[in-house]
Parts: sequence; C-alpha cells; structure tokens
Amino acid sequence: MIRRKILSLAWPAVCEMMLYMLLDFVDVAFVGRLGAQPLAAVGLGAQIYFSLLFIFSALSAGATALIARAVGSRDPEKAGKTAGHALSLAVLVGIAVTVSVYLFTDAVVGLFHFEVGVQQLAAVYIKTTGSVAAFGLVLFISNGIFRGAGLTKIPFYIAALTNVVNIVGDYVLIFGKWGFPALGVRGAALATASAQVIGCVVMVVLLLSGATMVRVRPRDFFHLGDRELTGVILKLSAPAGVEEALMSLGRIIGSFMLSGLGTVPFAAHQVVLTAESLSYMPGYGFAVAATSLVGQNLGARKPKQAYLHGLTAARLALVVMGVIALIFLIFPSVIIRIFTRDPQVVGLGVLCLRIAALEQPSIALEMVLAGALRGAGDTRTPAVITVLSTWLLRIPLMYISIYIFHWGLPAIWIITVIDWLVRALLVIIQFRRGKWQQIAL
Repeated sequence: MIRRKILSLAWPAVCEMMLYMLLDFVDVAFVGRLGAQPLAAVGLGAQIYFSLLFIFSALSAGATALIARAVGSRDPEKAGKTAGHALSLAVLVGIAVTVSVYLFTDAVVGLFHFEVGVQQLAAVYIKTTGSVAAFGLVLFISNGIFRGAGLTKIPFYIAALTNVVNIVGDYVLIFGKWGFPALGVRGAALATASAQVIGCVVMVVLLLSGATMVRVRPRDFFHLGDRELTGVILKLSAPAGVEEALMSLGRIIGSFMLSGLGTVPFAAHQVVLTAESLSYMPGYGFAVAATSLVGQNLGARKPKQAYLHGLTAARLALVVMGVIALIFLIFPSVIIRIFTRDPQVVGLGVLCLRIAALEQPSIALEMVLAGALRGAGDTRTPAVITVLSTWLLRIPLMYISIYIFHWGLPAIWIITVIDWLVRALLVIIQFRRGKWQQIAL
C-alpha cells in the first residue's frame, strides 16, 4: 500500500523531471551542432540564469510544506490562500530578477576566462531568458503548490507542453526553419523563454479556475494582506533559498575555476552535467513523493506513517538509481555522443561520466531524505548540510585540484563523489533521529 502510494506520486514527478531535463538536453544537443563556443556559452548562460531562478523558486519550499499540511488536515481554504500568497511573492521577485539581469549580466559574464565570443553569446542567452523571469518563477512555484497537494500529474502535463514548445522553438529558431532567421544561441534562449511563458499561463488559469482542490481566489493573488502567512512562507523558504543561493554561488565559482582549464574541458563538463541529470529524475520523483506524503501524514497527526513513507521512498530511489549507475558505467560513450561529436569533448566526457556513476547511491539517499525533512517543515537542516559540504569540502578541494596540483577535470568529478557521500551520511543521521516529527507549523 505504501509503495503503491509513493509510486503513484513519484512516477509523474519522474516524468516531469525527465521532460524538464529534456529541455536542457535539446538545447545542448542542438547548440552542440554549432561548435564548442556556442555550447560553452549556452552552458554558462543557462547555469547563471537558472541559478538565479532556482534561488528564488525556493519560495515553493514553504508553500509546499504548508499546503501538504493543509491538505492532510482537510483545509482547502488555507491551501488556496497559501498558494495565492506564494504566487504574489513570485511575481514581485521575478520582476526584480529581470531588472538585475539587464543591469549586471555583462559584468558577471566578463569574470569568466572565456574568449570574448563565448562571453557575448552567454550574455545574450541570459538577457533573453531573463526577460521572462517572473513567468518562470510563477511556473516553478505552481509546480511546488500542486506537488504539496499530491497532484503531481499536473506539473507533468505542463512539463510535456513546455517541452513541445521548446523543441519546436529550438529547431525553428536555432537553425532558421520555416522562414525564420537562424538565431543560434539567441534562438535557444527564445525557445526556452517561450516555453516558460506558456507553461506559466496554463498553471495560473488552473489555479484560478478551481479545477483542482487548490483554488486561488483573485483576492489572494497580487495581495499579501495576511502578513502572518506571508511571514511563515518566507520563514520556511528562507533556508532553502539561502541553500540554493550558496549552492549556486558555489557552482558559479566552480565554473569560474573550471573555465581556467579551457573551452574543451568546460564544454565536456557541461555535457557530463547534462547527461548526469538523467540520474536526478528518479531521485527527484521519490523526493517529491516523500515531501508530499510526509507533510500530509504529519498534518493528519500520523508521525510513524510519515517516517515509514520517507524511508520507503529512499529505498525505492536507491534501487532505481543503482540501475542508472550501471548504465553510466557500461554505456558512457553512447550517452555522451547524444550531445556532441567533438572527439576531444567525447573522450573526456566518457571518463567523467563513469566517475559520476559512483555518486548515484548517495544522490538517491540525500535527495529523498532531504525531501522528507522539507515536507515536515525542517528546511533548515538540508540547507545547513548542503552549504557546509559545498563550501568546506567541494570548493576548497576544487581549488587545490585545479590551481595547486593541476589534476584536470576527472579529479573534479571524484571530488563531487566525495561531496555527495558526505551529504548523504549527514542527512541519514538527521532523518533517523526523528526530531522533525515534532515540528509544528
């Protein structure tokens, strides 16, 4: 019964994740045909822009936990009000992100050790996608709202829609089909931006229409009158936002250090990151199920069931991601060649993907059990663990590897394996302690 419930929530989330990863895959696969420079530019541009977006989409962490509790206690009015406040915050923050993108992109991109051509193309990508940041944030936070309610099929269907828009847009705008000009990197950015806008509009219509159990009334949208509720959302979301901010800053600093290795290693790193994201799909899906079910069971005052649901979800993720690890070990060349034909990039990417296979068990346990903690309202512990591991372990070891020993890209992936292992062990300890079962929201 528990496994069936977890799988019923997890498979749409896995498919949703697969489709969102496909957005990245398609961009990389299409742009990769244009050469190493455009590939490096899209990799850098997407990393900077989506890092910004993911920092502020952490607003969904608080909304998801509160909505899961409200659904568990059968209070649809509170669920809808929480959703409305979260969406209002998303719009305000999204506008601020757009302004920041236009003010600071050129300066940020100029910090990276790339050819001028790569820097210029990356700036084009960031400014184009950043113009619709508010739409992107509302889309991501709407996904979190529906996941908290256990309606994981809705984000999956929206992801399918956005993928169709993105794939068609990439084909038409990157290469100049159907009478459109060939826009290259700008075309990839326009396709991504269009997909986010359309997905956002559909999500808002669903929430306002009352077609689901979570209905946002117009008076709760563009209105933050309940300061206490707004404060709780921000309080629960703040640790996740700080976590994502420091992680994103860590990734950007890591990219800055990696850029010193040259365009080919950086392009190989981006390809392996894209391929590796395949492994995040089951972890993400089971984490979504754990978040929703833990929150709902705690809302229904069933702490033992909450623990059992979280533990079972982690075990299922471990099995599935173990299979993915074997695929990475046995077929790395097949996977890497999906994204690029450059022989130097392929050779380096194959080695690094085999190393990435060793991360899979740790990623499974860390993602799912951290999701369970967040569903309980303990957003602080996963944040602290991630921040400490990133800044006290990964970043210092990367610096030593690149600037002192000059070990190259494979060493960076070995460091990543160690990083995930440490995170997983710390999250397991916190989950087993069970203090999160007594958190009141």
